[in-house]
Amino acid sequence: MCCAVPALAQGAVLTLLEGEATLVDGARRVAAVPGVRLKAGTLVETGASTGLLRLEWPDRTVVDLGPATKAMVQPPGFAARNGKAPVLYLLQGWAKLSGGSEASGGLVTAAFDVLPLQGTAVVQAMRPQPAAFAETGTLVLVERPSAKRQTLPTGGWWGGRLEARPPAGWMGGVPRAFRDTLPLRADTFKDRAFTPAPLPAPTYEALADWLGAEPALRRDFPRRFEALAQEPAFRRALQSKMSAHPEWARLLNPPEPRP
Repeated sequence: MCCAVPALAQGAVLTLLEGEATLVDGARRVAAVPGVRLKAGTLVETGASTGLLRLEWPDRTVVDLGPATKAMVQPPGFAARNGKAPVLYLLQGWAKLSGGSEASGGLVTAAFDVLPLQGTAVVQAMRPQPAAFAETGTLVLVERPSAKRQTLPTGGWWGGRLEARPPAGWMGGVPRAFRDTLPLRADTFKDRAFTPAPLPAPTYEALADWLGAEPALRRDFPRRFEALAQEPAFRRALQSKMSAHPEWARLLNPPEPRP
């Protein structure tokens, strides 16, 4: 008898969407719709007026995304923490991570890692100062690149420094939908297929923040987005900004064959 498939390998299900969002899977861009299953590496982007986008995994890990948010589901290129791979890379915006009966897989931002946790954490990836809040349970984050560990008890906040509670102004900016307790809905979509509506392929400008992100994220992009590089405008933009993503050089300017 075959072994059970690990929960994360089965992928996330988008179970709730208030507003609009898009998904980029390889070179394919589609409109997000509840019920769709997301592969590892899928890029998720919510609109400025989106209220909430929820992702659920079979192990009952839940990620809620707020408005104007860019994230990658189950990002490759990052080592497991405490035996669990991160479930999300948060490039921009807001995420609320909730663990199930077991610890969730944690998440990654450019400024810090949130280690696997049992409880609920709210994370903001925002320049110049990202932040994290331990809503319930103990949150352990690791600052990047210093690797300094910070332990936040319930109610604790980190925004470059550790505080016993978050600033009042910061709490006022947390997406309103994050304050609601919502039931899990993954079983609603069990054994049902959902086909999202196709959208025009992503432009260079739409992907620029990802294409210029940290190397662990970018490494696989020439393979994933190779088809997009055949489009002249996309190719020209890649060539003109090669210093931001040098891993494209070999694909766009292959070495001359040896005689």
